Amino acid sequence: MKGSRSWRRALLAAAGIGAVVGAPLAVGQSTPAAAVTIKGATNLAQSVVLDFPRSATGVTTDFQVLGFNDFHGNLEPGALNQYGQFAGGAAWLSKLIKDEKAAFPTGRTVVVEAGDNIGASPLVSGLFKDEPSTIVQNLMGVDFSTVGNHEFDRGKTELLRQQNGGCSPTGGCTAGPYALADGTTTATFPGADFQYLSTNVVDTATGATLFPSTAVATLPNGSGGTTKIGFVGLVLEATPSIVTPSGVAGLTFQNETAAANNAAAALKAQGVNTIVMLIHQGGSQTGTFALNGCAGNLAGSAIATILNNGLDRSIDVIVSGHTHNEYRCTVTTTDGETRLVTSASSFARVLTDVTLTIDDATGTLTTASANNLIVRNSSNPRVNAASVPLLDLPKDPAVNAVVQQYATAVAPLSSTVLGSISGDLTRTANTLGEQSLGDVIADSQLAATAPAAKGGSQIAFMNPGGIRADFLRTQISGTAPPEQIGQVTYGEAFTVQPFGNTLVVKTLTGQNLRELLEQQFVGCRGQRGAGGPRYLQISNGFSYELDLSVFGGNLNPPVASPPSPAACAAAIGKIFLNGAEISPTGSYRVTMNNFMADGGDDYTTFRQGTNVLGGDLDIDALVGYFQAQGTIAPGPQNRVIAYSAPVVPEAPWGVLLPLSALAIVGAVLAATQWRRRGRLVA
Repeated sequence: MKGSRSWRRALLAAAGIGAVVGAPLAVGQSTPAAAVTIKGATNLAQSVVLDFPRSATGVTTDFQVLGFNDFHGNLEPGALNQYGQFAGGAAWLSKLIKDEKAAFPTGRTVVVEAGDNIGASPLVSGLFKDEPSTIVQNLMGVDFSTVGNHEFDRGKTELLRQQNGGCSPTGGCTAGPYALADGTTTATFPGADFQYLSTNVVDTATGATLFPSTAVATLPNGSGGTTKIGFVGLVLEATPSIVTPSGVAGLTFQNETAAANNAAAALKAQGVNTIVMLIHQGGSQTGTFALNGCAGNLAGSAIATILNNGLDRSIDVIVSGHTHNEYRCTVTTTDGETRLVTSASSFARVLTDVTLTIDDATGTLTTASANNLIVRNSSNPRVNAASVPLLDLPKDPAVNAVVQQYATAVAPLSSTVLGSISGDLTRTANTLGEQSLGDVIADSQLAATAPAAKGGSQIAFMNPGGIRADFLRTQISGTAPPEQIGQVTYGEAFTVQPFGNTLVVKTLTGQNLRELLEQQFVGCRGQRGAGGPRYLQISNGFSYELDLSVFGGNLNPPVASPPSPAACAAAIGKIFLNGAEISPTGSYRVTMNNFMADGGDDYTTFRQGTNVLGGDLDIDALVGYFQAQGTIAPGPQNRVIAYSAPVVPEAPWGVLLPLSALAIVGAVLAATQWRRRGRLVA
């Protein structure tokens, strides 16, 4: 059985990768004898096995951990794809999970998630407070999940309801009937069958974790006994900087490594010697990505920093997320420990299949391996952007029935055509951080708040992290009658802006605006950059000069070496509104969403605004803009102006010394001339 399993894994890895650029194994693999060895591959495109020489008896059992991350309520696959294959969809993910479990001995599989199961979801789940997402995860057989930052989008109380069930105090149980794993239904939202973990999220007042810090799966082994596998679940420590402050009020987010080590100690005290970390933080391959690759070995990434910060040696396997990337890495840290680190992309497009070989007598991990598998939903490949998925591969009928229940419920609203686009509106930024879609969204919010009764706004800012998808001309939703090429539906608009934020208008000074623009750069005015690039998208009529040379031409200055306050200030030149330079003491009416208005994404300058007026939902502003414009062109991406800051010497000596020399020479010449003139007169 074990031999056939290994052979099958090799085939799956080879088939899933396609044309793969071999990534080198982790550097520093000549580790001490007590650490691990890596065998079975010369690069990560091949089978990778980590051996941990800890077994005392030689009698072992294989266990399976199936993991995914960043589901974000993506019940339907749409046109999502991965490596030339159409991928995603809850029904297809569930089918793959159950197929992989069936190929393994019964009772030896644990299904886990690495956070962001809910939040920032398409209309089919988001309209129902993400209850549908939790229901389908129950039907998939998920066992444990860490919380992600988006689990806190609607606040602590709503997240606890997602775990424990019950009807929403603001919406009741309008998404019923709810399907249960036993095939029946209930009129009351049942909550999650799986257990959320929050190892580093604690109640500030009591010090207790919001959810359990750890979980233990006790599974039958081949010797007739049981084996314990421990799980810890963490979210990035910087969550408060990327979540609406009210959503995390009363909670403290602890350092990831320190919290994980405390949890590992507690598990070992319970006799648990194999520990898997589920963490909503990650990294990225560099260069050419591969499904099972690790180009760059996550060097310099947030997850590498956590591992290198003294992580307990008993934590050997890490299932990660947050960055929406796929990788399978062996990371050797500065203490000589090598660990298996995986991530499964996002939106149900990839499933990670981990095999843990554990000693029956000691419960210690002796071998670990993993493969990332594409969740294919269509037999036809994605040849180009115009390819349409057939969606003809087998899927889980129970999950599919739930997806169709909610797709049908939202269809009248989702299929409403708002208008058209003349070209793709995307989140792809130019060299100065400006997006064609960001321009349009900022314009829509300015249009919604410019009337005096709506706030009299003159400028609108949009945070890039709040823009969750692109508008593509060739995107066709499953509507009836069929959507035409170039048309945009309400469902598509909701996918782009799914948070339901309200617009807020405040009065800011010109100096406030300058400080706000400086806060775009990591390390400037308290900007931590936890969620990636921070470049604000700006409305028509507003513009400013940007000099990236002060950061070495880098849009994202490295966190490890933040710029000086002088460099932060030098990066921003003149600021204009409708062609006129903004005065530092002038007052301006400015639109932002409520997330930023409360200091979200570390834009704390917004809190200094006065004369606050609340407005419409951001999605309503976008809908109204489409309806008013009819057809919308991609934003011009010309509102941020490249310029070079004037060079100012760090010290005056370079100027003063030459001037002093000239003065001395001049004085000598003058004195000489005076003497000559004196002689002539005499």
